[in-house]
Amino acid sequence: MENFPITVDWSAANGVPITHVNQFVVQPGPPTAGAGPDGVYLMLGSIPPPMIPMDAEGQKRALELLKATGLKVAVHGRFQMSRERLDELMQVLQQTAENYDRMIEEAAQAQSASEEED
Repeated sequence: MENFPITVDWSAANGVPITHVNQFVVQPGPPTAGAGPDGVYLMLGSIPPPMIPMDAEGQKRALELLKATGLKVAVHGRFQMSRERLDELMQVLQQTAENYDRMIEEAAQAQSASEEED
């Protein structure tokens, strides 16, 4: 079978709300009959900062409650992918991190140059 490029359309993403995530779990899937894991599972979620009162007694009670109950993660998505797709995702994330860092550095250099001109 011949391989050929196909354009993919991500325009439907415009209608999906952006959801903040600050928690994630990545783990191998359950074993298959061949003894290997059934791909990789990724869960994304968030935990908002807990409310801590300003008064000392309120802080003490809030911290005791946190220690006793922990914080519940609001799960925003669960995904399963092959090991090969995990490799692709890791490459995309690494490239995105490098691009982000470069943009921050360029912005800092531009800010510094602007301040030197003033």
